[in-house]
Amino acid sequence: MPKKEELKKLENSLDIFNLGINVLKKGIGYYVYFNKPTEKSRKLKIHHSSCGNCAWGTGKIGKANPGKNGVWLGPFENPLQAKEFMIAELKISNNRVKNCTCC
Repeated sequence: MPKKEELKKLENSLDIFNLGINVLKKGIGYYVYFNKPTEKSRKLKIHHSSCGNCAWGTGKIGKANPGKNGVWLGPFENPLQAKEFMIAELKISNNRVKNCTCC
């Protein structure tokens, strides 16, 4: 799993080198991990793409099968947009949406 510092360094280097890596830059933003079986028993957290838990929407387990247990949703432009999506589209109550404490 990449460390937060490594992901942040990569994100910063995209701006420095300006090599037209727009595909990667499109992954920068905020994500939410949604797991339907456990959605009622836990709070849903908003993660920045450089967070070690999120790793640009790939998560900690690189070999995980997206959709089998859960899925990373995003990127969103800002935390508010992610929160509004969860409330409107996933029908999550406002008090269950939190920001990640790692990022």
